[in-house]
Amino acid sequence: MKSVLIVSVILWMGTFGTVSAAQAAGTDDALTQEQLEETLTPLLNKIMEADHIPGTAVVVTEGERIVFSKGYGYADVGKQLPVDPGHTVMRVGSLTKSMTAAAVMQLKEQGKVAMDQDINTYLTNFKVPLYHSLPITLHHLLTHTAGLDEGVYHLAAPSADKAVPAETFLQQYLATQPPVREPGTEYAYSNPGAGLAGFLIEQVTGSTLEAYMQRNLFGPLQMPSASLIHQDSDPDMAKSYQYEKGSFQEIPYSYPNLPGAGALSVIPDELAHYMIALLNEGSYQGQHILKQATVEEMQARQFTEHPGVEGVGYGLFRNRTGNGILTLSHTGDIDGFAAKMQLIPEHKLGILVVSNAESPGKPLRDQVTDAIVRLLPAPQIQDPAVAAPSTPDLEQYARTYTMGLGPQHGWGKWFRWLGGKNFEVQNAGETLRITGVFPEGTGSEESKTYIPVREGLFRDKESGELISFHQQAGVWKLTFIQGVTIEEKPAFLQQPSTLLAIYAGIGLAWPVMILIAVIRSLLRLIRRKKQQRLGHAAFIAVIFSIYLIGQLLYGNSQVIFGYPAWYALGFSSLPFLAAAAAIHLGIQTVRHQQQNTDEKRRVRYGRYLLVVMSLGYTFFLYYWNMLSVHFS
Repeated sequence: MKSVLIVSVILWMGTFGTVSAAQAAGTDDALTQEQLEETLTPLLNKIMEADHIPGTAVVVTEGERIVFSKGYGYADVGKQLPVDPGHTVMRVGSLTKSMTAAAVMQLKEQGKVAMDQDINTYLTNFKVPLYHSLPITLHHLLTHTAGLDEGVYHLAAPSADKAVPAETFLQQYLATQPPVREPGTEYAYSNPGAGLAGFLIEQVTGSTLEAYMQRNLFGPLQMPSASLIHQDSDPDMAKSYQYEKGSFQEIPYSYPNLPGAGALSVIPDELAHYMIALLNEGSYQGQHILKQATVEEMQARQFTEHPGVEGVGYGLFRNRTGNGILTLSHTGDIDGFAAKMQLIPEHKLGILVVSNAESPGKPLRDQVTDAIVRLLPAPQIQDPAVAAPSTPDLEQYARTYTMGLGPQHGWGKWFRWLGGKNFEVQNAGETLRITGVFPEGTGSEESKTYIPVREGLFRDKESGELISFHQQAGVWKLTFIQGVTIEEKPAFLQQPSTLLAIYAGIGLAWPVMILIAVIRSLLRLIRRKKQQRLGHAAFIAVIFSIYLIGQLLYGNSQVIFGYPAWYALGFSSLPFLAAAAAIHLGIQTVRHQQQNTDEKRRVRYGRYLLVVMSLGYTFFLYYWNMLSVHFS
């Protein structure tokens, strides 16, 4: 017995000593609560005051536990309720996409779906149109490479009772907006793609996405607050704001019609459990949501815009810090809420930042994650992608590129020119100098210097962000990595600035015509001359003016919520009335010319000009899908 006892004590001491040694060895790399407090608190206070952000939650995990959790500012400004990461429910927007990807990977483990299978094999009530007979797969959906048209119209509802099921949205979307490019060839962030992946989960399991998530993700991960169904009455739900005219203005909640793309609300400390699982072989406190091999597949490079870029996994974006540390991340923005989840597998470190207002410049969430990463020791091996080409030919990239984002079909097609921006790329000797309004910039024009990394790949000298260039079908393209791809400046008549000038220039002509008619009537009244009856010109000008005012005040702002029938079918048909009046005026003018050869030529030509202008403007609106009947 003594021998057994002695051996047992020795083994116990040896085991305990080994654990202690391991812990001691890890303390050099570990982040302490004190370190994080000293780094983050002054930083958050400074940014929140400067950017007018009322509240922020920051949660940091390491290994299998939360090592830092703190709220800053207010979840409800009016009631002065503080942000509490362990109690406040916050919306995280597109972070939902990562959990949708995890749910898809669960079904893959069970053999219920395959990543390379045509998704139409899982759909029953409708099918996804094919681009040149090429099928779309789950791999394409989870890497944003399905080639789907940009989703803008009716993505969300302004109230819960106006929301529609994902199936209804997808049927309408795919009927009016078929795929626009070959699957697997180009990254283009897609809410409909993620929403479609979420709906496929429902098709395969016969369950709602909310019910599936509760059973298979939220439950095992101990996330009782998590839901894809927004509860207005939840007293713990944070409010979101925008800062206007010296005060915080509350932003109304929206209700996504594609829950799998961005509907998640959750307590930040609970969402940290998901980060822990992804960093610990798919396990949280003994509950496995995924196998280790599946987690590795999610985190692996599944698509990249350039061989020298980390690319994307499934539901996770791969990047490297300035000193070469691999990071996995996803961001989310909805109704003023701005969130970011960043994982650093090398240190089993997870970072979650959620704010209830957006930053006007560099996002607060990025500044926080960058500050935490700087606390980590540099890796021994640097990222091999930093090796610059020996003799880069920079002149080939020097040209003007135009960003015109928007759908190619359906409502919102006009966004392609309404927010068009040019980027001037200049050869600066050993670097490229790019001037423009950058997607993640300050909102105003900036000039940035880019250093060659590899052939066609460049790194921003200040921020480290990557861009790439490639040529396709004789046209040069510029890609903001994990962002958007834009092309060389198009011909004059296709440039966003030209199209906007046509829309605004002719559009302003109509109220000017009304003003002139009013002034002429007043002058005739003063001179006591007989008033002329309002003719075709006044009718046409009034109709177009009413339509354009409605488009500016209602149409552009409400497109994301979809249009009621009175607007989509009725109000948007007004230009057709103006066109009909113009045709009638043209017919009358021709007849009058035949009957009255003494009519002044300038009057006749003025009428013809009005007819051409009216019909041309109606066709312009029709081509850009601004009317009740669409060109595409």
